[in-house]
Amino acid sequence: MKLADLYVPSSPKYLALADAVERGVAGGLLAPGEALPTQRELAGALGVTVGTVTRAYAETARRGLTVGITGRGTFIAEARPDVDILTEDAVLGGPDLPGPADGAAGRGGTGPVRNLGFIAPFERLNPSLGEALARLAGTAKGRAARDLCELQRYQRPGGLERHRAAGARWARRYGAAVDPDDLLICAGSQHALVTILTSLCKPGDRIATEILGYPLLKQLARRLRLHVVPVRSDESGMLPDALDAACRSGGVAAVYLMPTCRNPTTGAVPAARRRELTEVCRRHDALIIEDDVFALSLLPEKGAPDAPPFSALAPERTCLIAATSEILGGGLRVAYLCPPQHLLPELERTIAYTISMVPPLMAELAALWIEDGTADRVLAAKRAEAAARNRLARSVLDGFGLESRDTGFFCWLRLPRPWTGAAFADAARRRGVLVAEGEHFLMGHTTPEHGVRLALGGVDERDELSAALTELAALLHGPAPRT
Repeated sequence: MKLADLYVPSSPKYLALADAVERGVAGGLLAPGEALPTQRELAGALGVTVGTVTRAYAETARRGLTVGITGRGTFIAEARPDVDILTEDAVLGGPDLPGPADGAAGRGGTGPVRNLGFIAPFERLNPSLGEALARLAGTAKGRAARDLCELQRYQRPGGLERHRAAGARWARRYGAAVDPDDLLICAGSQHALVTILTSLCKPGDRIATEILGYPLLKQLARRLRLHVVPVRSDESGMLPDALDAACRSGGVAAVYLMPTCRNPTTGAVPAARRRELTEVCRRHDALIIEDDVFALSLLPEKGAPDAPPFSALAPERTCLIAATSEILGGGLRVAYLCPPQHLLPELERTIAYTISMVPPLMAELAALWIEDGTADRVLAAKRAEAAARNRLARSVLDGFGLESRDTGFFCWLRLPRPWTGAAFADAARRRGVLVAEGEHFLMGHTTPEHGVRLALGGVDERDELSAALTELAALLHGPAPRT
């Protein structure tokens, strides 16, 4: 009996049993829809009273882990439906935002919808596409014709050599020791992640990540028939002992990490913790996926980063994703995938099978901006804007549980109980402000998350951000929701 193996006796017994169910769900040992033993059967197996099991099942239902069906028994609940903040309704405000009669702006109202839910970092600071295209077209005669014709032809799936050279220069900003032959060009960081998972994982494999993590990983895993294993963490990131336990309990094919800026909580994984996690991955032969897309706003502009990347600590098993979209614009779908040498052929084949190649013109634009210093100038401007907005957020939300980084593109707001992320997001939405509820980032069946993520670049002007943050502060100062 699975629960008998998971149960660790402690007092009170019903909570120990509820915790056992939660561990089983989080570790993938108890699947959605799976029937649990009857109360009498489980009581007999564990040597506890039927009343203890009854209270435990009531607690698991309260946590959203189980559902009881009259006449049939108790079952593991289906996973929470994913909330997709990339949908039009979420990004643009949604049809149910209040109108002016409700005292807030919304679709159909007279004022703006202030979107702090979707990370679109400071787009008014993006480089000029028109100027870049004019430069490409106006290059010296002969060379322009040759280069532009080359960009219209099929290329090797991993990208042109000069594009990969620019990518290597970009990836070195992460602290990685990368040469042009060490990387592949992908159509954005999401495509890089899909390429890794489809190339290097097989259906049934388990992917470890933090309990709060990147929602797309969960969605991709479901489509690829992979199992996401949420691993406990603290302020320094994933706990090595918890990762080791997950590896020993059912095996882990890959570990997904965002070490420099963890999404959504903003924290960093310090060097010592990175080394501990690296040793666990080596011990269990687990691949490391280092998806550090928000790192460049926080890493030193010159010199080595404070903590070495996993790609430097474990180059034989780390796939680093170095993205450009978060700095140069979301429409520039270019990312540089830096895997171990022995994995390059398989990953390049997957690119060939899926998209043939990244559009060469897109890769050319990214290379141009990296080579001529535009990318560095844009990054510096966005860091300065992020710093000003973080100061603003700390000022308006002073006294509340705001966690932010000096030049980070988003903040994490811990909510006082009984607020949950979902309840707060709903209340904020009614005031014309969109935030990303913490539940959106949950990787497994756990209790409701008491936090929301605030994207600081979702509105163009600082006064818009100030107005949105003021609405959130008013919510926090007001009456708590009924539970």
